[in-house]
Amino acid sequence: MHAESAADPGMLTYLTDGADLAPGQAAPRVGDPIELRPRRGGAEIEAWSAGGQRLGRLPPAERAALDGLLAEGAGPLRGRIIALVPRPHRIGPERIHIHVTTAG
Repeated sequence: MHAESAADPGMLTYLTDGADLAPGQAAPRVGDPIELRPRRGGAEIEAWSAGGQRLGRLPPAERAALDGLLAEGAGPLRGRIIALVPRPHRIGPERIHIHVTTAG
């Protein structure tokens, strides 16, 4: 997790467990908005596209860092895709890097 400057509050992170595209789904692109949703009683946080596509989940350390923000009931956290990084040997979907907005 990387903290951002006070002028741009939030955090940078990446998604694990990337989801494969279903037929007819558009591939995620840099700049696309995302929404973070708690799952399994908050044990996991998943990222979803604006079109309802599951993109992956946050690593455990980042999930723990956002626990308080999600538990406060302030609504879902939002962010944007900032990079798509190919996996070594092209095994699995690209790793999605995101910027999560943690303040209004």
